[in-house]
Amino acid sequence: MQLWVTVDWEGLSLEEDNLQAMRSFREKFPHIPLLHLINPAYFLQPGANRAQIGSHIRSTFLPQDTVGLHLHPMRSLVQHCGVTFQTAPSISDAKEDCREASCGYSVSLEYAYSQLELTQLVACSSDLLVSNGFQRPRHFRAGAWQFGPKLQAALEANRFSWDSSYIDADLLTTRWHKDSRLVRLLKQLHPQSKPFEQPFALSVELMEYPNNASLADYTNTKHLLKLFEQLLTAQQPVMVLGFHQETASDYLVHLERAIPHMEKLARQKNVRIEWMH
Repeated sequence: MQLWVTVDWEGLSLEEDNLQAMRSFREKFPHIPLLHLINPAYFLQPGANRAQIGSHIRSTFLPQDTVGLHLHPMRSLVQHCGVTFQTAPSISDAKEDCREASCGYSVSLEYAYSQLELTQLVACSSDLLVSNGFQRPRHFRAGAWQFGPKLQAALEANRFSWDSSYIDADLLTTRWHKDSRLVRLLKQLHPQSKPFEQPFALSVELMEYPNNASLADYTNTKHLLKLFEQLLTAQQPVMVLGFHQETASDYLVHLERAIPHMEKLARQKNVRIEWMH
Protein backbone atom coordinates (compact mmCIF):
# COMPACT_ATOMS: atom_id res chain seq x y z
CA MET A 1 0.00 0.00 0.00
CA GLN A 2 1.39 3.38 -1.04
CA LEU A 3 0.99 6.30 1.39
CA TRP A 4 1.76 9.90 0.50
CA VAL A 5 2.18 12.38 3.36
CA THR A 6 1.77 15.91 2.05
CA VAL A 7 2.35 19.29 3.67
CA ASP A 8 0.41 22.35 2.52
CA TRP A 9 2.57 25.43 3.14
CA GLU A 10 -0.08 28.14 2.85
CA GLY A 11 2.20 31.16 2.44
CA LEU A 12 0.73 32.87 5.51
CA SER A 13 3.18 32.51 8.41
CA LEU A 14 6.22 30.61 9.66
CA GLU A 15 5.67 30.35 13.40
CA GLU A 16 8.31 28.54 15.45
CA ASP A 17 5.79 26.31 17.26
CA ASN A 18 4.54 24.91 13.95
CA LEU A 19 8.05 24.43 12.54
CA GLN A 20 9.12 22.73 15.76
CA ALA A 21 6.11 20.40 15.61
CA MET A 22 7.26 19.36 12.14
CA ARG A 23 10.87 18.84 13.25
CA SER A 24 9.65 16.69 16.13
CA PHE A 25 7.54 14.63 13.72
CA ARG A 26 10.61 14.05 11.52
CA GLU A 27 12.60 12.83 14.53
CA LYS A 28 9.86 10.34 15.41
CA PHE A 29 9.36 9.09 11.84
CA PRO A 30 12.63 9.57 9.91
CA HIS A 31 11.57 6.80 7.49
CA ILE A 32 8.58 8.82 6.24
CA PRO A 33 9.29 11.23 3.36
CA LEU A 34 7.19 14.37 3.05
CA LEU A 35 5.93 16.05 -0.10
CA HIS A 36 6.19 19.77 0.69
CA LEU A 37 3.68 21.74 -1.39
CA ILE A 38 4.88 25.31 -0.92
CA ASN A 39 3.15 28.60 -1.67
CA PRO A 40 6.00 31.03 -2.50
CA ALA A 41 3.98 33.99 -1.16
CA TYR A 42 6.16 33.75 1.98
CA PHE A 43 8.95 35.40 0.01
CA LEU A 44 6.79 38.39 -0.95
CA GLN A 45 5.62 39.49 2.48
CA PRO A 46 6.61 43.04 3.49
CA GLY A 47 10.20 43.15 4.74
CA ALA A 48 10.75 39.48 3.95
CA ASN A 49 14.28 38.16 4.52
CA ARG A 50 14.29 35.57 1.75
CA ALA A 51 17.38 33.71 2.93
CA GLN A 52 15.96 33.40 6.44
CA ILE A 53 12.56 32.27 5.14
CA GLY A 54 14.20 29.58 3.01
CA SER A 55 16.24 28.44 6.01
CA HIS A 56 13.14 28.18 8.21
CA ILE A 57 11.35 26.06 5.60
CA ARG A 58 14.33 23.77 5.01
CA SER A 59 14.76 23.23 8.76
CA THR A 60 11.85 20.78 8.52
CA PHE A 61 13.27 18.80 5.56
CA LEU A 62 14.92 15.40 5.35
CA PRO A 63 16.99 14.30 2.33
CA GLN A 64 14.27 12.05 0.89
CA ASP A 65 11.67 14.86 0.74
CA THR A 66 10.20 16.40 -2.41
CA VAL A 67 9.16 20.00 -3.05
CA GLY A 68 6.02 20.84 -5.01
CA LEU A 69 3.84 23.91 -5.53
CA HIS A 70 0.79 24.97 -3.55
CA LEU A 71 -1.17 28.04 -4.61
CA HIS A 72 -3.58 30.32 -2.85
CA PRO A 73 -3.83 33.46 -5.03
CA MET A 74 -2.72 36.09 -2.53
CA ARG A 75 -2.66 39.60 -3.95
CA SER A 76 1.09 39.93 -3.36
CA LEU A 77 1.83 36.84 -5.45
CA VAL A 78 -0.72 37.52 -8.19
CA GLN A 79 0.52 41.07 -8.72
CA HIS A 80 4.16 40.00 -8.54
CA CYS A 81 3.38 37.62 -11.40
CA GLY A 82 1.84 40.39 -13.52
CA VAL A 83 -1.73 39.09 -13.29
CA THR A 84 -4.71 41.31 -12.47
CA PHE A 85 -5.81 40.50 -8.92
CA GLN A 86 -9.37 39.26 -8.41
CA THR A 87 -11.30 39.40 -5.15
CA ALA A 88 -14.02 36.87 -6.05
CA PRO A 89 -15.42 34.28 -6.18
CA SER A 90 -14.35 33.17 -2.73
CA ILE A 91 -14.52 29.82 -0.95
CA SER A 92 -15.72 31.66 2.17
CA ASP A 93 -18.67 33.84 3.05
CA ALA A 94 -16.39 36.05 5.17
CA LYS A 95 -15.09 39.25 3.59
CA GLU A 96 -11.30 39.43 3.36
CA ASP A 97 -9.28 42.22 4.95
CA CYS A 98 -7.09 43.46 2.11
CA ARG A 99 -4.88 45.39 4.49
CA GLU A 100 -3.37 42.02 5.41
CA ALA A 101 -0.72 40.00 3.56
CA SER A 102 -3.24 37.16 3.31
CA CYS A 103 -5.53 39.16 1.01
CA GLY A 104 -6.72 36.81 -1.76
CA TYR A 105 -6.14 33.65 0.25
CA SER A 106 -9.76 32.49 -0.03
CA VAL A 107 -10.23 33.34 -3.74
CA SER A 108 -10.91 30.34 -5.99
CA LEU A 109 -8.11 29.82 -8.52
CA GLU A 110 -10.30 27.97 -11.00
CA TYR A 111 -13.27 30.31 -10.90
CA ALA A 112 -11.49 33.67 -10.54
CA TYR A 113 -8.78 33.44 -13.21
CA SER A 114 -8.51 32.60 -16.90
CA GLN A 115 -6.47 29.70 -18.27
CA LEU A 116 -3.85 32.14 -19.58
CA GLU A 117 -3.62 33.90 -16.22
CA LEU A 118 -3.31 30.58 -14.36
CA THR A 119 -0.58 29.42 -16.74
CA GLN A 120 1.33 32.63 -16.05
CA LEU A 121 0.75 32.38 -12.29
CA VAL A 122 1.93 28.76 -12.11
CA ALA A 123 5.05 29.55 -14.18
CA CYS A 124 5.94 32.62 -12.15
CA SER A 125 5.33 30.87 -8.81
CA SER A 126 7.52 27.96 -9.90
CA ASP A 127 10.27 30.42 -10.88
CA LEU A 128 9.95 32.09 -7.48
CA LEU A 129 10.59 28.79 -5.73
CA VAL A 130 13.59 28.08 -7.96
CA SER A 131 15.06 31.56 -7.43
CA ASN A 132 14.94 30.91 -3.69
CA GLY A 133 16.90 27.69 -3.93
CA PHE A 134 14.21 25.02 -4.30
CA GLN A 135 13.88 22.44 -7.05
CA ARG A 136 11.50 23.20 -9.90
CA PRO A 137 8.18 21.74 -8.81
CA ARG A 138 6.39 18.95 -10.68
CA HIS A 139 3.84 18.21 -7.94
CA PHE A 140 0.87 20.46 -7.18
CA ARG A 141 -2.16 21.05 -5.00
CA ALA A 142 -4.59 23.92 -5.50
CA GLY A 143 -5.49 26.04 -2.50
CA ALA A 144 -8.82 24.82 -1.09
CA TRP A 145 -8.71 22.10 -3.80
CA GLN A 146 -10.03 24.69 -6.33
CA PHE A 147 -8.98 22.73 -9.40
CA GLY A 148 -10.69 22.42 -12.76
CA PRO A 149 -10.01 22.35 -16.52
CA LYS A 150 -8.30 25.76 -16.69
CA LEU A 151 -5.86 24.94 -13.91
CA GLN A 152 -5.24 21.50 -15.37
CA ALA A 153 -4.23 23.10 -18.67
CA ALA A 154 -1.98 25.53 -16.79
CA LEU A 155 -0.20 22.65 -15.05
CA GLU A 156 0.24 20.76 -18.30
CA ALA A 157 1.68 23.88 -19.96
CA ASN A 158 4.20 24.06 -17.11
CA ARG A 159 5.10 20.36 -17.33
CA PHE A 160 3.65 19.24 -14.02
CA SER A 161 3.18 15.50 -13.72
CA TRP A 162 1.34 15.02 -10.36
CA ASP A 163 -1.66 16.76 -8.87
CA SER A 164 -3.58 16.19 -5.63
CA SER A 165 -6.44 18.69 -5.85
CA TYR A 166 -9.40 16.32 -6.05
CA ILE A 167 -11.21 15.56 -2.81
CA ASP A 168 -14.52 14.12 -1.71
CA ALA A 169 -16.07 17.30 -0.25
CA ASP A 170 -17.84 15.29 2.43
CA LEU A 171 -14.43 14.75 4.07
CA LEU A 172 -14.44 18.45 4.98
CA THR A 173 -17.83 18.59 6.69
CA THR A 174 -16.20 18.05 10.08
CA ARG A 175 -15.35 21.77 9.92
CA TRP A 176 -17.31 23.16 6.97
CA HIS A 177 -21.10 22.98 6.85
CA LYS A 178 -22.46 20.82 4.04
CA ASP A 179 -24.11 23.95 2.60
CA SER A 180 -21.00 26.12 2.95
CA ARG A 181 -19.59 27.81 -0.12
CA LEU A 182 -16.42 25.67 -0.08
CA VAL A 183 -18.33 22.38 -0.04
CA ARG A 184 -20.72 23.59 -2.75
CA LEU A 185 -17.84 24.75 -4.99
CA LEU A 186 -16.01 21.45 -4.60
CA LYS A 187 -19.11 19.46 -5.48
CA GLN A 188 -19.36 21.57 -8.65
CA LEU A 189 -15.68 21.13 -9.52
CA HIS A 190 -15.42 17.43 -8.67
CA PRO A 191 -18.95 16.03 -8.90
CA GLN A 192 -17.70 12.49 -9.52
CA SER A 193 -15.34 12.39 -6.52
CA LYS A 194 -16.08 9.56 -4.15
CA PRO A 195 -14.69 8.11 -0.92
CA PHE A 196 -11.38 6.22 -1.24
CA GLU A 197 -10.86 7.50 -4.79
CA GLN A 198 -7.68 6.15 -6.38
CA PRO A 199 -5.16 7.77 -8.76
CA PHE A 200 -6.18 8.28 -12.37
CA ALA A 201 -4.80 9.98 -15.47
CA LEU A 202 -6.08 13.49 -16.14
CA SER A 203 -4.13 13.50 -19.39
CA VAL A 204 -1.10 11.83 -20.96
CA GLU A 205 1.15 14.16 -18.96
CA LEU A 206 -0.69 14.61 -15.68
CA MET A 207 -1.70 12.09 -13.01
CA GLU A 208 -4.30 12.86 -10.33
CA TYR A 209 -3.70 11.53 -6.82
CA PRO A 210 -6.91 12.46 -4.97
CA ASN A 211 -6.49 13.73 -1.41
CA ASN A 212 -8.57 10.75 -0.31
CA ALA A 213 -7.67 10.94 3.40
CA SER A 214 -8.05 14.72 3.66
CA LEU A 215 -5.70 16.76 5.88
CA ALA A 216 -5.16 16.54 9.62
CA ASP A 217 -7.19 19.70 10.32
CA TYR A 218 -10.34 17.88 9.17
CA THR A 219 -9.69 14.50 10.77
CA ASN A 220 -8.57 12.99 14.05
CA THR A 221 -6.59 9.90 14.97
CA LYS A 222 -9.65 7.66 15.14
CA HIS A 223 -10.92 8.90 11.76
CA LEU A 224 -7.54 8.39 10.08
CA LEU A 225 -7.37 4.83 11.37
CA LYS A 226 -10.89 4.18 10.14
CA LEU A 227 -10.02 5.53 6.66
CA PHE A 228 -6.87 3.42 6.56
CA GLU A 229 -8.69 0.26 7.59
CA GLN A 230 -11.44 0.88 5.03
CA LEU A 231 -8.86 1.33 2.26
CA LEU A 232 -7.12 -1.87 3.36
CA THR A 233 -10.37 -3.81 3.45
CA ALA A 234 -11.38 -2.51 0.03
CA GLN A 235 -7.90 -3.38 -1.28
CA GLN A 236 -7.38 0.18 -2.46
CA PRO A 237 -3.61 0.62 -2.71
CA VAL A 238 -3.12 4.40 -2.42
CA MET A 239 -3.79 6.77 0.49
CA VAL A 240 -2.99 10.50 0.31
CA LEU A 241 -3.02 12.29 3.64
CA GLY A 242 -1.26 15.27 5.16
CA PHE A 243 -1.41 18.46 7.17
CA HIS A 244 -0.92 22.23 6.99
CA GLN A 245 2.35 23.78 8.16
CA GLU A 246 0.46 26.75 9.58
CA THR A 247 -1.52 24.53 11.99
CA ALA A 248 1.02 21.74 12.60
CA SER A 249 1.30 22.47 16.32
CA ASP A 250 -2.44 21.86 16.69
CA TYR A 251 -3.19 19.00 14.29
CA LEU A 252 -0.04 17.08 13.34
CA VAL A 253 -0.49 15.04 16.51
CA HIS A 254 -3.42 13.31 14.77
CA LEU A 255 -0.96 11.76 12.30
CA GLU A 256 1.67 11.11 14.97
CA ARG A 257 -0.77 9.02 16.97
CA ALA A 258 -2.29 7.26 13.97
CA ILE A 259 0.88 6.17 12.15
CA PRO A 260 2.11 3.49 14.62
CA HIS A 261 -1.39 1.95 14.68
CA MET A 262 -1.55 2.04 10.87
CA GLU A 263 1.81 0.31 10.58
CA LYS A 264 0.78 -2.30 13.16
CA LEU A 265 -2.51 -2.98 11.38
CA ALA A 266 -0.72 -3.36 8.05
CA ARG A 267 1.65 -5.94 9.57
CA GLN A 268 -1.30 -7.86 10.98
CA LYS A 269 -2.92 -7.90 7.53
CA ASN A 270 0.40 -8.87 5.90
CA VAL A 271 0.41 -5.63 3.88
CA ARG A 272 3.63 -3.73 3.21
CA ILE A 273 3.41 0.04 3.54
CA GLU A 274 5.48 2.06 1.09
CA TRP A 275 5.89 5.67 2.21
CA MET A 276 6.09 7.52 -1.09
CA HIS A 277 8.42 10.24 -2.33
